[in-house]
Amino acid sequence: MFSLLLTAVLGAAPADAPLASRDLAVPVLVAASTDPEPYTLRVEAAPPPPRASRTVRVVSEVLVAGAAGTLTGALSGYLGCIPSLSSKDSCSDGTLAAGALTGFGLAVAAMVPLTGGYFDGGGSVWVTWFGEALGAGAAFAIGSGSSSRLLWVAPPLMLAGAVLGYELSARPATPAPRKTSVGVVSVAPTLGPDGRAGLVVAGRW
Repeated sequence: MFSLLLTAVLGAAPADAPLASRDLAVPVLVAASTDPEPYTLRVEAAPPPPRASRTVRVVSEVLVAGAAGTLTGALSGYLGCIPSLSSKDSCSDGTLAAGALTGFGLAVAAMVPLTGGYFDGGGSVWVTWFGEALGAGAAFAIGSGSSSRLLWVAPPLMLAGAVLGYELSARPATPAPRKTSVGVVSVAPTLGPDGRAGLVVAGRW
């Protein structure tokens, strides 16, 4: 009976019916393995950040150095008066002025170049100190004979001389040349003979 069923099945199948074979998968793999159009990714260097203007730099120098000088000057004046307060229960105007102006001058001499350098000013520290010394000399010439007047006149002139000296010696810093080469990366999907898919990455820099 089994032989009769097998004969019936084979007889019912037409002669031109396709049979399963490995030869049928070859055209499919060949068609899929053709190189498709690659995807191109272009990478460009970012432009340098914009520089701060001179006005922003000058205002920052005045505010930062002025605030630091005021705090340091007040602390120096208080510390300078401690010996006098312990002995006489009072502090002379000359002692207070000497301590306050010393602390103010040191803070301004340090903070003006630091603030200007933060904004890429490129000014000279020596010219900054020379300008502050000129401001202090003018203040002593104006306020000589009165310690209280010297306390009011000297800080603005010292700060103005330091900022002016730094800005007169400031040069626009040339930024370092940046590499602007363009890289091209090509990504193409592929399908191997064994049926495994993959990506081919090629680049030029």
